[in-house]
Amino acid sequence: MDFMKTPFLLIIFFIFFNCQTLSLDQKFEACAPKSCGNGPNISYPFWIAHSHSPFCGFPSFRISCKDENPIIRISNEDYIIRDISYKNHSFLLTNDAVYDSNCLTPLHNFSLHRTPFSYSSDHIGFFFFYNCTSLPPNYSYPIDCSSTSKLHSFGAFHEGYLEFMNFSSNSCQSSVEVPMDFNNEDDDFTGLLRKNYTDLLKMGFSLNWSGQSCSTCDTSGGRCGVEKNQFVCFCPDGPHLKTCKEGSFLEIFCKIGMSLTVKP
Repeated sequence: MDFMKTPFLLIIFFIFFNCQTLSLDQKFEACAPKSCGNGPNISYPFWIAHSHSPFCGFPSFRISCKDENPIIRISNEDYIIRDISYKNHSFLLTNDAVYDSNCLTPLHNFSLHRTPFSYSSDHIGFFFFYNCTSLPPNYSYPIDCSSTSKLHSFGAFHEGYLEFMNFSSNSCQSSVEVPMDFNNEDDDFTGLLRKNYTDLLKMGFSLNWSGQSCSTCDTSGGRCGVEKNQFVCFCPDGPHLKTCKEGSFLEIFCKIGMSLTVKP
């Protein structure tokens, strides 16, 4: 009688062993959302170097952790990611140097060249003008730490404003443009004028990205990633094209087998 039970016990062992293996797919486990400590959870298309595997996102979305903050490098500068909207494909970031320097003076234009990112609809230019022989116009932001009695440095919104104020940028040795967001509905311009330029930079700006949405894969219980530069949905039973609901033979077998084993 015990001899007859042996095949049945082997079947039960096979079901439990393989179904446990099913929930431990290495790429599925490797792409679990993680955090640097501060800021948002990081997942596809972003990935944290030394915490995630590179197949969990795209190269341009590589993040490093610095002082428990998520850092992305764009235009040869480090930016702190303060928030990510995976639904809207946008993220909010601030130049890391704003918090490390007593006299932040950007020396080159911010550029999105060769990145998968684009500016939000609230984007406007903020300009730095250095070593100008003319006095700064009204409603500008003086940079005292980079000015002398004869040469003046300052920041200002939108270069066209300077023309309106009859200020010629030709009197300045150099100028640099950096991004900033301004929403007429949410921002009080007079309130912005009461801030200094470092406070403005700390407000940050948003960037958008385009590409395959992760929502279908995510709601099916998967985790998004990349294989051969193509979107993949990593599931407990292995990779799928779009969603874990596509299923596999082993997954179906486990569901049926587990339901049979729990019956009295």
